[in-house]
Amino acid sequence: MTKLITRKSEIEALEGFKIQIFDGQGNLADLQTQGLPAYGYQKKAAGTMTVVTWKNRFHGSYPGYTCDVLDKNGAVAHGNTQLNKVR
Repeated sequence: MTKLITRKSEIEALEGFKIQIFDGQGNLADLQTQGLPAYGYQKKAAGTMTVVTWKNRFHGSYPGYTCDVLDKNGAVAHGNTQLNKVR
C-alpha cells in the first residue's frame, strides 16, 4: 500500500487544491503512515461542489481520516465555499 504523503500529493494534483489530513482523533496525520488505498476518483470534483460536500467525498474514501481544504492563501476554506473558489 501507499504512504499517506503520496496519496495526499495525488489527491492535490487531481483536485487542484491543497489539503491537510487528520487522524480519527483530530490530530494532524502522520504522512509516513502506510496502507492507504487508491483515491476512488479519476476526475476532479465539479467546481460548484462545496468544500463540505468534498470533505464527505474524501471521508468516504478514507473513513479513518478527516481533512481540511486549504484556499489559495493556505487558510482553511469555509464549508460553504465552492471548490472553484479554492482552486
